[in-house]
Amino acid sequence: MYFIFASFNLCANVRIYQQKSLTFAIDLFVMLMFRNIINTLFTKFSSALLSFATVVLISRVLGSAGKGEQAIVVYNIYLLMLLFTLVGNSTLVYLAPRQHNGSLLRISLLWVFASAFVVFLPFVFMGSEAPMFIFESILIAVLAATGEINQFLLLGKEKVKQANLVKLLYPLISFGYLGVLHCFSALNSVSDCIVAMLAGYGMSAVCGCVYLKDDYKQIFARNNSNSQPLFSTLFKLGATKQLGSITQSLNYRLSFYVLGFYCGESMVGIYSNGVSIGEAVMLFGSSLALVQYSKLSNTENHSQSKRLTNRMCLINGGVTLLALLFFDFLPAEVYCFVFGDDFDRVRDVMRMLSIGILFLSISSNFTQYLFAKGNFKTTTLASLLGLGVTLIGCFGLVPRYGISGAAITACVSYCVSFLVEFVVYLRCQK
Repeated sequence: MYFIFASFNLCANVRIYQQKSLTFAIDLFVMLMFRNIINTLFTKFSSALLSFATVVLISRVLGSAGKGEQAIVVYNIYLLMLLFTLVGNSTLVYLAPRQHNGSLLRISLLWVFASAFVVFLPFVFMGSEAPMFIFESILIAVLAATGEINQFLLLGKEKVKQANLVKLLYPLISFGYLGVLHCFSALNSVSDCIVAMLAGYGMSAVCGCVYLKDDYKQIFARNNSNSQPLFSTLFKLGATKQLGSITQSLNYRLSFYVLGFYCGESMVGIYSNGVSIGEAVMLFGSSLALVQYSKLSNTENHSQSKRLTNRMCLINGGVTLLALLFFDFLPAEVYCFVFGDDFDRVRDVMRMLSIGILFLSISSNFTQYLFAKGNFKTTTLASLLGLGVTLIGCFGLVPRYGISGAAITACVSYCVSFLVEFVVYLRCQK
């Protein structure tokens, strides 16, 4: 009898111990995640502040026309980077815990340099007909792509602090360089902005390589027999995801080209500043989503993933709404004071973009939930439908309504993309 009682008592103690261990593990998980979110928020906030300061500096020194020219060059670089990271993109966060990191680096970097060479050749033969700054843009895109590959691999290894530093170096060095030039009254053209980007992305890439030095040493350590299936996996997931990124970026920026064609570069400068503020508003949500993606990619607990995503959406939506209300009710004179007299219509752009920005920010949490589950198709579909709206709106509204047409088009496109991801997310809840 005593033996039976002791056995029951032992089982009860084991259960209590297991429950305490589980509670401790959950608390530790939440604590570590909270620390990563704070670190990411600090990095994102600092990066956004530096980027905003860069926008202000360029706007005030070069005016709306110079800012418009710089915005188009930056977007060209971004498009090139999307091509160069067709294989090594945020899918590395999903694959890093599951694959040999040296092999992931080898395949990703080979794609960067091969695609850069393919893009470079046609412009060589074009000679003087080549677009301005195209060769510099290709080099910058290679450096930016390398830095991004390093950052995503670090996130996949849950080294959030190191990944954040790699991300922060670019705006820090870029703004520092432009700031020094301005102090000596030497900032006078878009060429100076090009040099600043080269320095910033170059240091970011080098820093990431240092953090991943052990993985870089293993790039050629393994037999290449597994390269083909791994490349197929990277390309399949990466191309699907990147197609979504390309279409989404066209949703963001196609209006730059159309607006520049019909209304001139000054309007592009004004509109791009409004878009930049909108992207800064989404800073909090993107920070939450980034850490969310890193954590969800390393857990198989579906119910916990869903609860976490729901909470992230509520927090994200509340903070984003407050930020939008702040910027929407700022007097136009404040925008003129910050950017210069040419930028009085930035407030109008913000007001027309607000609803779309709110929904787009919330959808980033749905996106990362789906990415963490290996679903890269839904975001691509959402972006493609949004791009359809963008194409119709850009060529239907921009020629007639100018900057207002571009903002309305972007807002509707964002809402359509949100609805697609929201519906798919709800189905995953069942």
